[in-house]
Amino acid sequence: MKKWGFFQSIQWKLVVIYILLILISMQIIGIYFIQSLETYYVDNFNETLNAQASLLSVNLERYLTQDERKESDKRRDIDNLVDNLFALNGVDLSIIDSNGIILSTSEKMIPSIVGQKIYQTEVNRALLGTRDEAIRIDPKSGHRMKYLAMPIKQGNNVLGAVFMKASIEGVYDTIHRINKILMTGTLIALLFTAILGFILSNTITKPIKEITTQAADITRGNFNQQVKVYGDDEIGRLGDTFNRMSARLKEAIDQNEEEKKKLSSILTHMSDGVIATNEQGKIIVINQRALEIMGLEESQVVYKNIEQIFQSILIPKNDESIYYEYYFDNEVKVLKMTFNMINSISHGEIGMIIVVYDVTNEQKLEQMRKDFVANVSHELRTPLTTIKSYLEALEDGVVEDKDLANRFIKVASQETDRMTRLVNDLLQLSHLDDKQQLNKSMVSFKEMIEDVVDRFSFQCKQRLIELNVNIPEYLPTIYVDRDQIDQVLDNLLSNAIKYTKKNGKIFVSAKLEKDHLYIEIADTGMGISKKHLTRLFERFYRVDKARSREMGGTGLGLSIAREIVKAHHGDIYIDSEVNEGTQVVFYIPVTEGVVNG
Repeated sequence: MKKWGFFQSIQWKLVVIYILLILISMQIIGIYFIQSLETYYVDNFNETLNAQASLLSVNLERYLTQDERKESDKRRDIDNLVDNLFALNGVDLSIIDSNGIILSTSEKMIPSIVGQKIYQTEVNRALLGTRDEAIRIDPKSGHRMKYLAMPIKQGNNVLGAVFMKASIEGVYDTIHRINKILMTGTLIALLFTAILGFILSNTITKPIKEITTQAADITRGNFNQQVKVYGDDEIGRLGDTFNRMSARLKEAIDQNEEEKKKLSSILTHMSDGVIATNEQGKIIVINQRALEIMGLEESQVVYKNIEQIFQSILIPKNDESIYYEYYFDNEVKVLKMTFNMINSISHGEIGMIIVVYDVTNEQKLEQMRKDFVANVSHELRTPLTTIKSYLEALEDGVVEDKDLANRFIKVASQETDRMTRLVNDLLQLSHLDDKQQLNKSMVSFKEMIEDVVDRFSFQCKQRLIELNVNIPEYLPTIYVDRDQIDQVLDNLLSNAIKYTKKNGKIFVSAKLEKDHLYIEIADTGMGISKKHLTRLFERFYRVDKARSREMGGTGLGLSIAREIVKAHHGDIYIDSEVNEGTQVVFYIPVTEGVVNG
């Protein structure tokens, strides 16, 4: 309601209060005065009529008694008496006998009503011996009329009645004029009150307005202005206190901003996620690292309950840490969450601080370490067990049987070679993990692929596998460690031959695309299930452990191949379908030392 906005000002409220006080006071006084005045004038008017009626009633008694005088003489005497005793202007007087006949009247009417019978209600009651009066509106003039009828008695006999009819509008006109004078005086008083109230209220509201303006400036961050102090009264002391409060508030805000910037910088650059909640468990502060760990935006978590973000979490009652598995991008993340309760002396627990650590990689590394130790132990235990059993058999006399002894020695030698390959692979992985310097040189990739294909062509013919090679006429000469890349090609082509059935096909192709050399080795073999693809490059991971060992694999070939490719700043990936075949693609950047050959 903006049109009534000025009523929101204290100055106008004070003015209105002053005006209302004067108005109400004058109204109360006026109502009391007018009512008292009206009562006085009406009572005075009635008393005058009653006094005149009583006087006439007493004096007319002797004129209405039965005597020998003529009727005309009685009327004349009555007229004379009325003329001498009746002194009220504006009052119509009628003298009525006991039969209700008008004997005399002051009304000037043509024709005269003297001698006529009157049927006025008040007259009828007066002829019965009862004084009666009434106030009614005259239908002709619309004035309020006073009717008074008083019996003329002689003892208990009613000889007649005195009937008076008078307009009392004059009384109410007088009261109305007095009321107008009072209202005029009230309006003048209200005008002076408004002016005086405005002036007086301004001395109060002006300092308050200045304080309000300064407070508005403070809300906008402007602390440079000060309130002017006009005196040493309550408002003056308020202004002085406000100025001191403003200075202290500016100092406190500056300190708070400094602390806020420090805290924000700390939270932003922390390597751990931090979440703060209120007493209801709703998140009120969260740093960027926590959002990155959860893969969410700030708008998705702020003011939401902690249980909505971390479903089924069991929040500890004491300050301690828990491990929580969190699903993000179809991957299970392991979070270590440390809870610290925030306590207030007066309100108890008012929230908590949660420090979030992403320990997914640590957990994976720990599991890989355990799996690695278990796999190495298993891989070494199998050939060692075999060698030990054969040696024991030789000790027990099998050595006497030369054919059987030679066979046992051959098996022990094969198992020793297997352990040697395993140890060599482990040493090579260790060297790759330590990022040892590669022995790079300029190598013709086309020549290297052709050499690898030649080495495995005879093996493919033996297994009736068709080997198809699709190499461009020109491939770049690039700067690589030839022995390492040869090992990658040997490993991939060897795997393709191992897992391709009779009459199958193997495809070797290469292409240059955007400064990267892509080599693809595909086969039509047994294929690999999708669930195994993401783990194929893990050390000692086998899709079919028994079959892999039968084929002489150590479970480290693909791991070594990936480490070699990554050491050359490339990458390798596998796609496969069960019973349809497998495609392995790796690429190496050729931006350094390229020579077209």
